[in-house]
Amino acid sequence: MDMRWFFAVLLALSPIAADAQTRPLVVGQSFLTDSLDPVQGVAGWALQSHGVAETLFTVDRQGRVVPHLAESVRRDGEAFVIRLKPDLKFADGSPLDAAALKASLERATRENPRARAQTGALALMALDAREVRMRPERPVAAIESVLAEFPLAVHKADGTNVHMTGPFRPVEFRRGETLRLEPNPHYRDAGVRPNVTIRRVGDAQTLALALESGEVDIAFNLAPETLARVRARPGIGVKSTPVAYQYMMLFNTAKAPFDDPRVRRAADLAIDRATLTAAVNGGEPASGMFPRVFPFAAETPRPTDTREAAALLDAAGWRAGPDGRRAKDGRPLEFTLTTYPQRPDLVAIAPVVRAELERVGFRVRIEIVEAITPQLQAKRFDASLWAMHAAPGGDGAFVFEQYLRSTGPSNFMSFADPALDAALDRLREIDAAPARAAALREIERRTFVSAPIAYLMTPVWHVGLSARAADYVPYPSDYYVVRADLRARP
Repeated sequence: MDMRWFFAVLLALSPIAADAQTRPLVVGQSFLTDSLDPVQGVAGWALQSHGVAETLFTVDRQGRVVPHLAESVRRDGEAFVIRLKPDLKFADGSPLDAAALKASLERATRENPRARAQTGALALMALDAREVRMRPERPVAAIESVLAEFPLAVHKADGTNVHMTGPFRPVEFRRGETLRLEPNPHYRDAGVRPNVTIRRVGDAQTLALALESGEVDIAFNLAPETLARVRARPGIGVKSTPVAYQYMMLFNTAKAPFDDPRVRRAADLAIDRATLTAAVNGGEPASGMFPRVFPFAAETPRPTDTREAAALLDAAGWRAGPDGRRAKDGRPLEFTLTTYPQRPDLVAIAPVVRAELERVGFRVRIEIVEAITPQLQAKRFDASLWAMHAAPGGDGAFVFEQYLRSTGPSNFMSFADPALDAALDRLREIDAAPARAAALREIERRTFVSAPIAYLMTPVWHVGLSARAADYVPYPSDYYVVRADLRARP
């Protein structure tokens, strides 16, 4: 007998080797889905990020919209015909066919207003086993981008269970704590993927310590102040990537002092964006809503002009006192700036934003809240820092429809501009890419004037990796943290 073969088999059967194959790869990150149902709120985004949910089209590393579950989509008059790829299955082994896709789209647009923000209601018909005819209530030009957006994540509701199509499927879910995943056995190459545990770690310092102690293998979005320490640890790597996100400040336009557009414009002009990128050791000043990687983004960084900011505040009746602080009719020009720990960079830049605004006479309090979205939905804020992927489907209409249309489902700012709504209506009719980019830039310019949002910076994110996860390559967003190409070294 060849003893080398004998010992190789013995090693393969040993508990140590078996543990190396089955021990989960642990991902530590600041967010975790609130639900295993993709039609609930923004759960579709989180489940897509977790490798559980998928969409008909997707966005590649270069920001291009490409087919995913769909093989193609073609126009049919005022409708579209979606053709599925062959032999697709949900994680329970049932087929993803035209009837299942029709049911998924019907449920998403019925249950989640985000899913119908661009299309309105959908009239759907299964044409054969692989094709669905979809007629939107509203005109849609960039249909591939709409079908790549997370509110339309493909799923099958089966009683209390919801099945999706991603490379991983849930095994155990503890809301606010952990999500355990196993490879979806009905997804291609299922046998080469590790089990995965996603741990929610809300504090940036705790995340870095968990990586250093070996509790997590992938630490997603490390805080800048932890990088030097983490990089000095043997066996730990850090990979950094620019992302297609923007950091911004949302103004509650229904509350003083930001019910006055002059005050909003003054706040926007008072901020030197270079001080923000310095605070987080990376990124670049924002030129507008969209990172400059997108062809429809503005080219010039947002200006800083404290003299013009002061003039706007004077015109709005907010006069500076001997100490430089402003007041109007005996009321100080003050507000609370809200932020949240799930985005460590926002906590880091909040004091810098405060200092910039106090230069022109604002008084700013900072509050950090654990659950930012319910607070924004309830309009319980004056101004809030916010991180957002501005074009998750590769097209800029999504963010304007969701956040800045007067009836948008995520219009936390209580902002209304009929002219902007009309411009969004016209955008729905524009197919050609150059004309569409020009229209998006014009819509963005309107937001510079009305200033419901101050666009701050485009960040760089940092991912810490154990030796087991050394092959991991970050995507330029957090829409794809756990992916089909995830592997673990022994």
